[in-house]
Amino acid sequence: MTTLRRLLASTAFACRTAVPVAAALGAVACGGKSKPSVEEPDPDQAKTTDADELAAARKAASAGDVDGADTHYRAAAKRNLQLATVREHVQFLLAHDRARQAVEVAKGYYEAKPADSNGSLVYANALIGAGEYAQAADIAGEVVELDAKNPAGWAARGRAAVGAGRADEGVEDLRHAVELAPKDGQVVRAYGIALETAGKVDEAALQLRAAIELLGEDAEALMHMGIVRMAQVANSEAIGWLNRATKADPNLAEAWFNLAIAQNDMGDNFEAEVSAQKASSLAPDISKYSYVWGEMLRINKKPEAARDAYAKALDAKPPHPKAAVKMATMMAEAGQYADAEVFLTDIINKDPGNTPLYFSLGMVYSAQKKYRLAVEALEHFVDKAQANDPDRGRALAEIKAAKRKIR
Repeated sequence: MTTLRRLLASTAFACRTAVPVAAALGAVACGGKSKPSVEEPDPDQAKTTDADELAAARKAASAGDVDGADTHYRAAAKRNLQLATVREHVQFLLAHDRARQAVEVAKGYYEAKPADSNGSLVYANALIGAGEYAQAADIAGEVVELDAKNPAGWAARGRAAVGAGRADEGVEDLRHAVELAPKDGQVVRAYGIALETAGKVDEAALQLRAAIELLGEDAEALMHMGIVRMAQVANSEAIGWLNRATKADPNLAEAWFNLAIAQNDMGDNFEAEVSAQKASSLAPDISKYSYVWGEMLRINKKPEAARDAYAKALDAKPPHPKAAVKMATMMAEAGQYADAEVFLTDIINKDPGNTPLYFSLGMVYSAQKKYRLAVEALEHFVDKAQANDPDRGRALAEIKAAKRKIR
């Protein structure tokens, strides 16, 4: 439903003629004998207020009890549906990787209070957190239509456009938001991130520095400043920014991940291993974090631990596309060809479109002198691989050698 239709609907309810109290009770009061029944309140429930529930939610959140905090936030909103409570609840859920629940909570307020554009913003930002960028852009667009001077509406729509792959469009919306609110650090930060995404790293660096001046030690701004400095090939400085980000928010997994990348670029592989492990432990469902941790362990000659990390990357949803190849390679390097064959066959049955797996399987077959199977797997790889794939040459040479050995 568009904004105007939603507002018209809410106005229609608000403008209905009120029914006089006496008339409303007339059916019960006629004859003077019947009296309306009054339900006795639950004394235990009456003792608890929405403020009590909100305090309990914050206490549970501080203790790391995500489910308990969620329950209390919901109870507080049920007693007294206030934007501040819903906003805090949504931010809490997003911070704990519960984007779908955040969307549900925000949508409830959005539908209950259709005339509150701030509720629309909370909903739009929840949708952005859940990766539902197209819908988020529509909801934020409602705010822009209602109030073109509201920088938060432009900022939300811009962030949604960036997430949807329309970086240039998002940059323009965010540029407009900054023009409206040049001292709003969160808006300036979002603009810097959009410029970074659009590949305009020099402009991004300027905006992110401005955001840090406005916000102080803001973990997200510091992290993106580090990413931009990596893009500008200033890895030593990037490490400094990323270290500041992890100190500002030790639970920001993305900052630890980017710190690992920067440290690896500088050759600090043992430090990179520690940072990658931290990212993986904080966000086990993000496969690239566990994969990079596995890479650091492999580089640091810790094969068993590396295999465990790659297995973790495979267990994530979706699994990392390169983790299976690295697992098989390490099995082969350890001479465990039969195990590698079983592992690769099983993975290919689950993911037949993962072309690099066929190269690994072909090489494992060849090592076991199963030359016909090797040729079959390697020819499949050559047929499906990109023309510039570095393994195509090795595959063609192995096919030629294997065919000579077939009797």
